Amino acid sequence: MPGWKLGAPLLLFLIAFGIDGSNSYLYLIKQSSAGAMANIPNLYIPNNVLRLFTGSGMGIALASILFPAFNNSAWKIYDPAPALDWKKLGAIIGIVLILDLLILTKHPAILYPIAIISVLGVLSLLIIVFSMVWVMIMRLENGFDTLTQMWMPFLAGTTLALLMIAVIDLLRFQLTGTWGGFPLG
Repeated sequence: MPGWKLGAPLLLFLIAFGIDGSNSYLYLIKQSSAGAMANIPNLYIPNNVLRLFTGSGMGIALASILFPAFNNSAWKIYDPAPALDWKKLGAIIGIVLILDLLILTKHPAILYPIAIISVLGVLSLLIIVFSMVWVMIMRLENGFDTLTQMWMPFLAGTTLALLMIAVIDLLRFQLTGTWGGFPLG
């Protein structure tokens, strides 16, 4: 896991995401329900550019914690060296910053592949988390040498991830009557 010094920027990414997300949610409530929470001021008017950067920072923080957590729970023999150092963190932030700037160009040749990668990234994150849960449920912590040996936890994690996505989609359909997002007006 990242140490405290390396964890400080990751914690800042988390705090920025939390503040921006809370502010955006408050703004959404105010816009969609007249008079609701009118006495609570917004810090600023939310915008997608800021959401992109704070979400990217949160993705870096999540990956920085999930990667070592998975390695520590899955492998019989794992490398005890830190998965992240300042040089790697700088490189990751640089790559993500370049990708974010490319996204801001709004060019379809960039947006479509990034959208597919983003969806696959979220699905992968859910599969990894649920696979780790299944590894713990089956009491197989630190019991694997290769990824192919983990087929059962990955299959169970994939099933649970897809089931969760389906339930969320069905719930959204029941609440809104549409497969899209919440209608705002």
